Amino acid sequence: MFALVDADQDQRDVQRVTLVPFLSDGRCVLIDGAGGPALPSGEVRDGEDPLFDTVLRVPMETAGFRYQRFRSVGRDGSHLYGWVEGAPYTGSKPHASVPLHTCTAEEAAARLANGRQPLAAEVVMAAARSYRNLDDRAYFEDNRRRLEHAYLRGQTAQEGSGFGGDREQWLLARHHITEAIDRDGTFLDVGCANGLLMESVVSWCAERGIQVEPYGVDLSPGLAELAQRRLPQWADRIWVGNAIDWVAPDGLRFDYVHLLLDCVPRTLRSSLIQHHLTSTCTPGIGKLLVSHYGADPDGAHAPEIVRDLGFTCSGQSSGGRRHDRPPEPTAWIDASG
Repeated sequence: MFALVDADQDQRDVQRVTLVPFLSDGRCVLIDGAGGPALPSGEVRDGEDPLFDTVLRVPMETAGFRYQRFRSVGRDGSHLYGWVEGAPYTGSKPHASVPLHTCTAEEAAARLANGRQPLAAEVVMAAARSYRNLDDRAYFEDNRRRLEHAYLRGQTAQEGSGFGGDREQWLLARHHITEAIDRDGTFLDVGCANGLLMESVVSWCAERGIQVEPYGVDLSPGLAELAQRRLPQWADRIWVGNAIDWVAPDGLRFDYVHLLLDCVPRTLRSSLIQHHLTSTCTPGIGKLLVSHYGADPDGAHAPEIVRDLGFTCSGQSSGGRRHDRPPEPTAWIDASG
């Protein structure tokens, strides 16, 4: 019998997962198959962590949907139900190519109920309540938990920074961020994970004769500690903090600040940008570098999002090159005044 569960409950005995996909604008996604509407569902494979590996694989294999966030909402014995937020996948990794129907959760539940799937309809509405009522505290805690689990088990420096490729692919995907750096200065990576981008920016800029002093901050104490172990020469300039309100000790400001829109809920993007323009960038001469690794429903990248939020985009990079997705340019904003 389906019953609501605490999202923090131990779920290691799960054998199957069924997921309700949401776009970041709150709309629900159904598989529009020949047998009627359906939700992504699949068995947990041997060796998989159901809360991380299975919930990533199943939406890709059944719906061609790439997730960014997950939260469990209910169980029926060893069958776990939850929601994922993400977008239809357009890259080259293996994924299903099936018709999808996008609608409100209420419409999705009605379609499933009319298709004689009352449990699926109940799950959709339970997921919608959980998704809509998730507060900022829970959002950040979910982010911390997911990133720590995924990154701390990484076997390479790239995996420890949340990147699935090798060193050459990392170069192709991230080097473009340095296009905004045109002189010597300090560089803050907001959401630094294991510090790989910090050290990469130093190296890549040095190839152009530009000297950069790196700093980092991350929401996760575990990841900040990993970065400090990897980069002992910079351990005293790697901190723990939340991107939405963190300020450096002693009023320190930075000439270049790189941040990810993915660090905060969609509704807090404007506040995130404004905070760093006024609280971490060097007044008058600083640059805020804004990247977006997630997927918006309309396919917008950082420059479009920055402009839509009402900020002046001073420039944008050529965009990272990855084998599994289109280029993702970084935007930058001058911290004038």
